[in-house]
Amino acid sequence: MKSYVIHGPKDLRIDEKEERSLASDEVRLGLAYGGICGSDMHYYQDGKVGHSIVKDPMVLGHELAAVVLEVGQGVSGVSVGDRVAINPALPCGTCAMCRQGEVNVCFNMQYLGSAAKRPHSQGAFEERPVVKAHQCVILPVDADLKLAALAEPYAISLHAANLGDVAGKRVLVTGGGTIGTLAAVAALDQGASDVYVSDVHAAALERVKKLADVRTLDARNVEERVVSGELEFFDVVLEASGATQAFNTAVKVLIPKGRLIQIGFLAPEALDMNSILTKELTIRGAYRFLNEFEKAVESVLSKPELVEAVSATYDFGVTDEAFESSLDKQKHLKVMIRQEAYAS
Repeated sequence: MKSYVIHGPKDLRIDEKEERSLASDEVRLGLAYGGICGSDMHYYQDGKVGHSIVKDPMVLGHELAAVVLEVGQGVSGVSVGDRVAINPALPCGTCAMCRQGEVNVCFNMQYLGSAAKRPHSQGAFEERPVVKAHQCVILPVDADLKLAALAEPYAISLHAANLGDVAGKRVLVTGGGTIGTLAAVAALDQGASDVYVSDVHAAALERVKKLADVRTLDARNVEERVVSGELEFFDVVLEASGATQAFNTAVKVLIPKGRLIQIGFLAPEALDMNSILTKELTIRGAYRFLNEFEKAVESVLSKPELVEAVSATYDFGVTDEAFESSLDKQKHLKVMIRQEAYAS
């Protein structure tokens, strides 16, 4: 079985892996679509994401839609031939955070394609990945599998919007990439009164406007326009770019007592902490998602226009070309890999 395996920065290989038999609670899938995530791109480019460093060869991939090929002997509720979206999170269920219901910050989390722990959690960019049956969300028989593969990033965006308590609020999303775009969609879904998206790339802003009813801003002059009074202060900022300047802009353009939800991983650079103090801002990290995955599947399937977020697809087995394309944010929003045998 062929797998996308990262060995180090810019060292992505198609390795051959031996298929194993299923445990009683597992299913074998035929990968239809796999979305290349920001974390996959960081692993490819830098060999790390934040503090998660690739120390051993690791299969990438955690955004996927698939077809069930085989089920373990103890599996019920999932059948061969089912079309499924996969929740990549496997919390332990027993640690202190899981007992409190905060499973997204489980101390022992296993998340597909993550180097956060060692041994690493292997991902699902394989011809026939194996997952737990309870990770499968059954899709309608006519569901668009490409659209369903957007459920994981949408769940992350929805979680951030929920943490921001955006209903009735004036919201700025910083960063017009996949998560920023879907965060804008999620904020609108959650009842935000006004949603703006900022980015330094005009092409990114044009793509966002095609997918969501938002206003767009050049990230380089947002602070100036707010301070001058041309734009009102924002109640909530969903920071999805991971850029230090975006964080610093966010704390300047938030109204006192406002809320900043940090979604993107930040580089260890100088952050403007004084405005946090003088405005009594609430800063909160948004990490993965809590109980939003099934809602995310429902939401993306109800928005067929979101399939336009997928700007390129590459046949399974293409490595550097697909990942290099993902890094080009002038041209691409979401790049996916596809196995034609299961994608129709």
